[in-house]
Amino acid sequence: MIYANAFFTSGNSYPNEDIVELADNYTHQAVTYKKVGTAVEDGVIYRKKDNDFYERQWSGYVNALWWNIKEPGISVTTVTERINKALAPGYDIFFDEMSIEIDGTLYLQSNQKILSNNCKIKQTAESKEIFNCENKENISIKGFSLEGKKGEYVASSSSKNVGIMAHNAKNLIIEKNRFKNFTYSAVSGWGGVKHFIFRFNRVTNEFPDGWATAGSSYKKDNMGIVVAGENLTIFKNHFENSSQGIYIAENSNFVSISDNDVENTILEHGMYLDSGISNLTVIGNRVRNTVKVGIKLQNSDKAGYVSNNIVISNNIVENTGEGGDGILINNTTAPEVPQLYAKNVVVSGNVVRNAGQHGINVRFVDLGVVSNNVINDIRYAGIYISDTKGVEIANNNIKMTKENGIMIEANNYLLSANFNTIENPGMKDSGLEDLLTGITLRGTKNKEISLRYNKMIGNGTAMRYGVFVEFVEPAGPNPQQQTFQETYEMVGNTVLNVFRSEYRFLNVIKKLRVFRNNYINLSSFPPVEQF
Repeated sequence: MIYANAFFTSGNSYPNEDIVELADNYTHQAVTYKKVGTAVEDGVIYRKKDNDFYERQWSGYVNALWWNIKEPGISVTTVTERINKALAPGYDIFFDEMSIEIDGTLYLQSNQKILSNNCKIKQTAESKEIFNCENKENISIKGFSLEGKKGEYVASSSSKNVGIMAHNAKNLIIEKNRFKNFTYSAVSGWGGVKHFIFRFNRVTNEFPDGWATAGSSYKKDNMGIVVAGENLTIFKNHFENSSQGIYIAENSNFVSISDNDVENTILEHGMYLDSGISNLTVIGNRVRNTVKVGIKLQNSDKAGYVSNNIVISNNIVENTGEGGDGILINNTTAPEVPQLYAKNVVVSGNVVRNAGQHGINVRFVDLGVVSNNVINDIRYAGIYISDTKGVEIANNNIKMTKENGIMIEANNYLLSANFNTIENPGMKDSGLEDLLTGITLRGTKNKEISLRYNKMIGNGTAMRYGVFVEFVEPAGPNPQQQTFQETYEMVGNTVLNVFRSEYRFLNVIKKLRVFRNNYINLSSFPPVEQF
């Protein structure tokens, strides 16, 4: 068998046949070259013998080894240059199982697939991504093990300390890869990304202890993945040991995050879902051991940044840090700024355990349901509700909360809490009795509140009251600005094993709209004339 380099060496005596069977010098595979017309010689696919041009014949993927990237003693710079030479024509390229180092960026082309059998590529240069597919389309990256430089940190969306740079990419599939030690993100795709799929990948870091807070830099901008755009799918990935896990940037649309594992965030949230995201589903994920919030949707007052159509369902969230809610839907509204509300929100079927703040915290929502969640071992309230319109809290099972089972704060309209079971609330025993209850209802600017068929079961002295209602005395010529307690309804609730009284009404000045068929111990119930 004649080796290709020998056949194409100038001055040899091999005949210039139309089709020649040769052997590749670097893979030792049999290879066929076919005589063609005029071509641009590239030394791999197109080669020249005397005055004749030959084209290498192949089907499927070309092999990166054809570009001699494993030559003994080859420099890292030369490896980088040769891989880029292989990528430049836009061939679909296969990288066999091997370990290589590069000191620059590898640039992909539109309509290109790169496939690997666990090729390990390590970046040795600072501020250089490994693969760049910015402004490209129809690209697939599969089966690689990518490792970052590890040391440098840049707190900016323009940071290049990433595995794959994907700004403005379209129709991009990233699957079955491993990412390790990228100080910004495994994949960075800020703005303009469309039809993006990230699936079956594993993202882990092995940063030294204290790395995230070393020096004066709080390295929160280290993420498993950060992407923004339309039609984004993040499915069945594993994220571990980044400052925060999954980050979907602002104003993204049609986003699906499902069946992922996120664990051990070293500074912040398991998932950060930024302002203005709409048509979002977060389903069936497992989030654990986060320093702050497990799953956070951050709504905003910025014009055009309203989140619409949100489903957070069937997730498991456990072990959030101090001050970290299990699931949080929030708004950064300043008092002087008009409030915007997330619209059409469903939080259902989740399991939240051992949260460092509230189990589920819902604020600034217009039309929503919080239902069928299992919430256990919570540092503050099981469910915390504030500033909502038309929200129903139903069929939740809440157990072992340090404070309230359900805390209904101010500025809610058309809120109902029905058929919830609350067991052993108030375990902190702080003495603040409005916090040591099954359900607490604040009196400030709440209107049309309904508590129906809830069951509250205390334990020892922990639960002071089943339901604690705090009325605020009206003031001035427009009292409804302070209180709407005349529209409260309480029907069919049951309170067991309470320490002080099943129901307490503080500062009562007007009759309840409906109080009927509740379980009452008459010896501890307030006198009828107070209503």
